[in-house]
Amino acid sequence: MEDQISKGYTSQKSNDFELAPSYRDDARKRRQSEMRRRFLGLQLRRRDLEHELELVKNCLISLDKQMQSYAAYEQLSIRK
Repeated sequence: MEDQISKGYTSQKSNDFELAPSYRDDARKRRQSEMRRRFLGLQLRRRDLEHELELVKNCLISLDKQMQSYAAYEQLSIRK
């Protein structure tokens, strides 16, 4: 009887060891998947921020042109 119990325990124990690599593989895959998800999220955020920065740059250029035009207009109106 003891022999059967110890054999059952041994076979159960060996099954646990056989499953351990698959658990590690699953954990590794989840970790890689999470890192990829974060990487893609950051790339998307970067793209959005670069687009927004380009819009701000264009607005600044436009505003600078307006200010220069207004300054030139004021110079002309002061001379009259």
